[in-house]
Order: sequence, then structure tokens, then C-alpha cells
Amino acid sequence: CVMNEEMQQILGQIKGVIAEFGLFPPQGRVIVGLSGGADSMALTHFLVYHTDLQVLAAHVNHGLRGSAADQDEEVVRRWCEENGIPLRVLHADVKQQARERNLGLEECGREVRYAFFQELADRETDRIATAHTLSDQVETVLLHLTRGAGLRGLCGIPPVRGKIVRPFLRVTREQVEAYCRFYHLPYVTDQTNADRGFARNRVRLDVVPALKAVNPALEREIAGMTARLARDEAYLQEEAQRAVERAKTPNGYSRTELAALPTAILVRALERILRRAGGAQPEGIHLEQAAAMVRAGRGSLSAPGGIQLAVQGNTLFVAQKPLPPWSLPVTGETTRLPDGRMAALRKIHKKDLENQNKFKNLLFHNCINYDTITSKLFFRNRREGDCFRPAKRGVSKSLKKLFNEAKIEPLLRDRILLLEDGKEILWMEGFGPSERARVPKDAEQMLLITVWEPEEAADQRVSDNS
Repeated sequence: CVMNEEMQQILGQIKGVIAEFGLFPPQGRVIVGLSGGADSMALTHFLVYHTDLQVLAAHVNHGLRGSAADQDEEVVRRWCEENGIPLRVLHADVKQQARERNLGLEECGREVRYAFFQELADRETDRIATAHTLSDQVETVLLHLTRGAGLRGLCGIPPVRGKIVRPFLRVTREQVEAYCRFYHLPYVTDQTNADRGFARNRVRLDVVPALKAVNPALEREIAGMTARLARDEAYLQEEAQRAVERAKTPNGYSRTELAALPTAILVRALERILRRAGGAQPEGIHLEQAAAMVRAGRGSLSAPGGIQLAVQGNTLFVAQKPLPPWSLPVTGETTRLPDGRMAALRKIHKKDLENQNKFKNLLFHNCINYDTITSKLFFRNRREGDCFRPAKRGVSKSLKKLFNEAKIEPLLRDRILLLEDGKEILWMEGFGPSERARVPKDAEQMLLITVWEPEEAADQRVSDNS
């Protein structure tokens, strides 16, 4: 075919996206979603005839439109066969799956499609190409705007997300149809595209024409806006990643490091922390609540995916589930704990201490009577039914009651360190020694318990849970 100016422009725009974002590895294979519509037919044709890539077409029959869906599949099968394009077809009962998974039809259909594409793209260099256009981008941005999206939502559809690439993001739907006319490509039209019961269709049919009447260059202007916003968002995300790495500690994250961040960076850092912990995508309200908690220096909250956050002292703790019960024998001076901290028992003499005030503080918080040690010692965390008799209180209480009285966040309770001798708890982090293990004022020697994070091993920071 003799290439006209319009086609040269369209091909240049597509190739520009591919080059700018490095969409395809040199030796890669591309799985292209081929619904049979104009967009996907044009994309498949472009990849087969204008690149050297190995192309595999993938079609999903969602079982939603009866004979119409079967006709779409037949068009796709015939065209792929005529053009020597390998094809994989998935038949899925999306209506039934949506019911079983409690999802909307559109959401379930999308999940089914992408799961199928990901299954086919099983090699590291494989990519999944979808035919989202600039027109789709405009509709997506407008929909996000109506939902109060933040900066990332207003960036719209990214050219690259993992293995998924979108070469057509700078060409409009009208240009795609011109491509199909030029190459005489058959394509099907989904009759549901005219159904105003779908929000996207209302935006496409009613909102976009009204806005284009105000500015005929609407699509190009939004393309420029999303590119600028994506650049800004990328910078903020990079700053957030650096902030997360700076704030990381063996137990969690430094609250003061996080609290010092500008809010724009803090909420993005918290999102990364939540996702790193295995949670689902948090909503803006969860991130704002978490940010307020970090700045206040106290509190706890639950986030999507079963993630729990709590601030205590100078640490933001993040956990998906409670720590299981554990117990470690004290075999030497230093013991590594399951939560990454280090703990040590060291015999000291009264004369080793700098002053009487320090002596009194250690007696109350971090020392036990050396003379009471008659059997093997263990570090462990709490158990159901544990009781403790704190020094000088004259009463034994359950750990649950002590934690409630001290307002210890539930998330942190499995991380409170205990020292026992196989019979009873002799010392509890943040609460000090038991009545039996307390050090008398006339004691000349005692066992000092220190707990620290590895980075702070040099100064053996005493843990007093403050």
C-alpha cells in the first residue's frame, strides 16, 4: 500500500510510544488481546506487519452476549487463520464467576481476561499488549475525576504496568478506524457500547462531545496533561521509596523519619509500606488516617488486606497477623529474637554504674536479681493465660489486663519480650522485673537485660518501651 500522510502520522505516533517507553524486549514475544473490535484488530495487525515480534493473539469469549459473542469469536478465528497468526481462545462463564466472587460483570470480565493473558505470558521477556487508545485515556481520566481521584488517578492509563504495554495510547479511536479502513481490516462492533446504562458509555457519548465543543483539541490536551502529571507522580514515588528505605528498622519504621516528611511524600510512603506488607490497594481514607496517626505519634488502624498498623514510642509497626508463640533458650550473652532485635543478659556490679540515678532506673526497669537465678532462662513472647507479678505492686495480674491498663496496642503485644526461668516470668519488657526477681537496694551484682536493633548494637541501647 502507498502510505498516505495520515497513516504515516499514525504509525509514527505508535512507534514513538514503543521507543519512548521501551515497550518490547528485543527477543520478546507479545500476547495481544484480540476482542475483534477495531482497536484490537488494528493493534494485532500493526504488531504482525510493522514489527519483528513474535505475536500470539488471545481472545476471551465471556459468554455474556450469546450468539453475538460466538460471531465475534468466529471473525477473530477466521482472520487469524487467514493471516497465519497463532490464536488462543478462552471460554468463560463470567456471569457465574461474578456471582461466585461477588464482583460486577465488568470487573470480573477484566480479571478473567488479564488472568488468561498472564497465564500465556509465562516467559520473562513476554509482554501483554492491549489496545487502549487516547480516546480510552480521556474517558478514564474523566471517570477518575468524577470519583475524586488524586494525582495518580488523573495520570490515567499508564503505557507500561508490569508486563502489560499499550502502544496505542497516543492515537485516537478515529485514527484507529482510519487504520482499519486503510488496511481493509474486518472488525466487530459491540452493541453494548451504545448502552447508556454503563458510566463509560455516558462519558463517551455525552460528556466527551460536549467538552470537545468547548475545545476540539481535548484529546491532545489531556494527553499532554497526563504526561506531565505522570512525570510529577514518578518523582514523588521515587522520593517516597527513598523515604521508606531511610525509615526502615528491624521492627518496623521510624516514626520520626516518617513524620518529618511532607504529606505528599508521607502518604505515598505509607502506601508502599502497606503494599510491602502484603496488603490490598489501600484507599485514600486509609492513607490519610495512617498519616495522621504517624504525625500524632499514637494510635492504630486496620487497612485492606488484613494489615494492622500501630504507633508506639518511635516505631510504626506493620503486621499482617500476630506473631506465633516462640521461645528461645538464653545460651550466651547475646540472643537474636524472631522479630529481628537482639537481646543480651550481662552480669554487672553496682560499681560499674555511673551514678545512683542510673542504678535506680536499671533496678526498676532492666535488671533482675542475680541470686534468684537457679535454672535455665528463656526469652519468649506471651501465651494465653500468662500472669505476671510486677515488683512492688503486691498483686499478680494477667498480661492481658496489664496490657490494657498500660494501653499497649494489641498489634504490639505479641512483640513484648518476656524472660522466664521455666516456672514464671521474671521480667517483662516495659514493665520491669517480677517481685521475686527484683534487685534489692543493697545488691552488689545483678543481671542487666538489654534489647536493641542491630544498627544500634554499638551502644547497646537499653529497651524501656518508651
